Amino acid sequence: MGQKRMAVIIGAGKMGRGFCAEILLSAGCHLTFVDSDETRVARLNSARGYTIYKARKTYFETVFIEGYDALPLSAEGELSDLIAKRGALVMLAVPSQQIESVASLLGVCIARKAMETPDEPLDILLCINEMDAKRRLQTLFENMLGGSALDYVHRCVGIVETVAICMCPELPDNLAERDPLGVLTNGYPEMPMDATAFKGEPPRSEKIRLTYHLSAEAHRKMYTFNTAYASVAYLASPRHYVWATEAMKNEDIHNGVVRALEESSVGLCGEYEFTPEEMADWNARILAVIDNPLLGDTINRLGADTPRKVGPQDRLVGAALLCLKHGGSPDTLARVIANAYRYPASDDPRTQAFMRFIESEGIETALERYSRLALRNQLHRQIREIYEKLGEPD
Repeated sequence: MGQKRMAVIIGAGKMGRGFCAEILLSAGCHLTFVDSDETRVARLNSARGYTIYKARKTYFETVFIEGYDALPLSAEGELSDLIAKRGALVMLAVPSQQIESVASLLGVCIARKAMETPDEPLDILLCINEMDAKRRLQTLFENMLGGSALDYVHRCVGIVETVAICMCPELPDNLAERDPLGVLTNGYPEMPMDATAFKGEPPRSEKIRLTYHLSAEAHRKMYTFNTAYASVAYLASPRHYVWATEAMKNEDIHNGVVRALEESSVGLCGEYEFTPEEMADWNARILAVIDNPLLGDTINRLGADTPRKVGPQDRLVGAALLCLKHGGSPDTLARVIANAYRYPASDDPRTQAFMRFIESEGIETALERYSRLALRNQLHRQIREIYEKLGEPD
């Protein structure tokens, strides 16, 4: 390892093994993956390497990842030893619903670091697809820690938001047979990080872009990249498409995605002072990124976890409300949201529970509960009217 900086990636799923690993390796870090799936940990340690396949529309660019370690999440003592090292970084690459359990583990490590090296900073990088993740993690630390440990959090722990414009769909069978740990990504070339949040020295590489306007970039990513994928899923679902790229060949769906991006842009320009020209160029890049046949992304995957995706700050309702705030008319976004509230449950337990709630309590109550839209809200009325016209799904 030499003098390499320690980087602990909590979450060895596709995003952790893919985008996050490549970014931190480019900064000269030694990686240790930490994961709750002990079978995956054992495979990582046994294989000693795996391949990232970057989909370039007509070919796969490959990057081989090796020289890492892997630990189970239960190895609290070993994880604490790693985080205690000088200059250590932590990257969280877990689903948003796992923030609480990870925070409990990190709280133990922080308490130790506060005692042993009370002036040594610790930066925690967030690669979590949720606008509210930083506030949630900060609140959890404040609720579970006290005394010198809490003082250490306030003085020395940097919770650093990042922007990951990266998709990691399922690896095709032929590539998975060749490398079961392999990861398929869209090959997005950089990760913006909040320069203002670091307490220690930020990692440096050509793949890391430190920004002083992270909120603007994070919202732009959520309300364009994530909005576009959600729009494909929910507009395509009634037509029974399986693949996103096939759905995008449908003129109505393609135009719907374009209009959803244009409506999002109204709010983004008004809130963050992007120019219409900047947003037009950006949206063209987003459309090019998602319309990639080698990614092989499915409507089922893109529409999963529907209740999160219709949340009040998330990719659809958040974008629509921002559009309204700045004088726009989110007609297409409202149509996408209405379709999301009709989305078939498939095999996703959270979406199944979501659909059962709508069936038992009705759309008015569901919009209030999941999207936090009051009955008198203009967007609530607009979505409800479209929803009722859609009729029951096939």
